[in-house]
Amino acid sequence: MSKIYVFGIGGTGARVIRSLTMLLASGVKLGENIDTVIPVIIDQDRSNGDLTRTIALLKTYKSLHDQLKFGRNSKSEFFKTNIDDLNTSFRMQVADVADKDFQSYIKYLNLDTRNKALVSLLFSKKNLEARMDVGFKGNPNMGSVVLNNFSTEADNDLGSILESFQSGDKIFIISSIFGGTGAAGFPLLLKTLRQAQSSQLPSAALVANAPIGAITVLPYFGVQHDEDSEINMDSFMSKAKAALSYYRDNLNTDVLYYISDKLSKNYDNHEGDSAQRNNAHFVEMVAALSIIDFCKNNVQHDGSKSFKEFGFNEDKPVVSIRTLADSTRALVGKPLISMFIFEKFYKEHLKNTWENAWAKDFSYADDDNEGKMDSTVMSHDFFVKLTKFLKDFDNEWLREMANNSRAFKPFNLETSGENIFNSIDGYEPKKTGFWGKLTSKNLDGYEAIDNAIADISNDLHKKLPMYDYFMDVHWQAINKVLKSKFGI
Repeated sequence: MSKIYVFGIGGTGARVIRSLTMLLASGVKLGENIDTVIPVIIDQDRSNGDLTRTIALLKTYKSLHDQLKFGRNSKSEFFKTNIDDLNTSFRMQVADVADKDFQSYIKYLNLDTRNKALVSLLFSKKNLEARMDVGFKGNPNMGSVVLNNFSTEADNDLGSILESFQSGDKIFIISSIFGGTGAAGFPLLLKTLRQAQSSQLPSAALVANAPIGAITVLPYFGVQHDEDSEINMDSFMSKAKAALSYYRDNLNTDVLYYISDKLSKNYDNHEGDSAQRNNAHFVEMVAALSIIDFCKNNVQHDGSKSFKEFGFNEDKPVVSIRTLADSTRALVGKPLISMFIFEKFYKEHLKNTWENAWAKDFSYADDDNEGKMDSTVMSHDFFVKLTKFLKDFDNEWLREMANNSRAFKPFNLETSGENIFNSIDGYEPKKTGFWGKLTSKNLDGYEAIDNAIADISNDLHKKLPMYDYFMDVHWQAINKVLKSKFGI
């Protein structure tokens, strides 16, 4: 099996990787030939809120995946795709800019009079005095200078990241086109990868000839006007047009995806640091799907190029799973519904089931603990992290997208209990008559899942380690009920 190296440049890159992580956790599959994702976030703003939140999520996912075995008796798709950081903590250092402003970085004061005059034509006084450790504040002209160090092994981690690159591996690059870091970093990183041999990078020939896909994220949100900020949304379109003109003639990708949206919401204007933490957006989830589309297709670096965009069945301000095109719905519909049902069940009902046979009949023994499965296992590291991840899935990711513009609102997030199967927008459970409701096959809500768990656990509890058993029995039960209720 092969790997895909996903480079997320800037805040948009981090947010798209966050959505990708949520999709993979739900069970969305990369394809038959790729089983590992190597996410690499490139952002000089170390305290950026989007970056730190995504890295925390990736670490939680990795810990959960690594504690599961996924043996031959396991069917669960939750957290199944391997996410590896290659000991980088999911970040790539490009250049040492700590405690430096831009003029110090380029050694402006050491220049002669003529070169100082030239630099002053290219960069404003604000540019020259800008701190580098909070990113490039929407200035790709600054970013292109700092990020030009991609190919210098002494200054960045790219060489060590690519040491494990093998035949069959792929590369994907995420960037926005209307900011500073992404717009500057994408063409420079791509150039470095395609010229890997001249840069003396590891696995140079394989990297240079690898299939490379990318998504260019055009403006899809705005920022509030602030006279004291260098970030001005009025320049977003002009930056995008200028970059597109350059991209047209100078990019050597095999597949290039474009995404934008005319419906935009203005966020608070934060130039960087921990305050720059945008709410999750549907566009970012769609951008993550481009990575999956790239993995599923047999892309070769053979000189041919393709360009792709995204479309709906219906252009509506609020999107549901039913609004998506058939191919997209087939890819994400069942996994997202499964994870949504699991999160609700886990948060609201699991505490009522520890005395049921599925738990009481299961004994476990591992390196750290042994005993019966009961509520005490919730203190294990696995369940602590699972609780955190599921909380992020609902309380942050789904709710943030539901309240954004354009909104992605596939579920009524306030519905639970016996009404849980009526909370999926565009999906109506199969109706049953009065007598049908008296049979175990036609129970509603969490009771239906409890009944499915009882059936499945009889054959499963002796075949799997504890954490795999827990995830598997719930995944199988939920999917069994979804098939009976919705035919999916």
